Amino acid sequence: MGWSRSSTTPLIIILGRIFFLTVPFLLFLTKAKSIDISATGGWSEIVNETDLASGAGSDLVATYESPVNATSMSISNTLDENDNWRLDVRRVDSGGWHGNFTLSVRRTSDGNGEGSVSGGLSYIEITTMDSQFFSGAGNRTAIDLQYKLTGMSVSVSPSNYSTTIVFTVVDIP
Repeated sequence: MGWSRSSTTPLIIILGRIFFLTVPFLLFLTKAKSIDISATGGWSEIVNETDLASGAGSDLVATYESPVNATSMSISNTLDENDNWRLDVRRVDSGGWHGNFTLSVRRTSDGNGEGSVSGGLSYIEITTMDSQFFSGAGNRTAIDLQYKLTGMSVSVSPSNYSTTIVFTVVDIP
């Protein structure tokens, strides 16, 4: 039995109607805005003989802290002061990080703007996996961050050690 032209036409029309109903819905979904994040600053520490805990023959000071405003962060493009978000943090090691080191971060200011921020006032360890750092709502600027490095010792070979810190803002419905 063969197919006739008239038997396939209704199927094409039905599929066409479904397509035209679906496309406007999908276009509506793509108009959603995303929250933006920007961070400026950073921290570097030069460790040398002046960092010996008790002079020659002693170990190095084990803990170093950055200035309280080492990084300034801004969250923008929120819908309004009630648009909730969460900030996650992780580090990306590119072969230049020593296993003895522990890097931590804390928030040292609320910043400015509409909405609010909460949490993150105590140091949290920055690992290679995303960790929740702090949360907030609305646009905020000039949120200051401070870092702490522990694990420094004379047993760590002298070298240039570095890591990259990645902050991710997550929109919370």
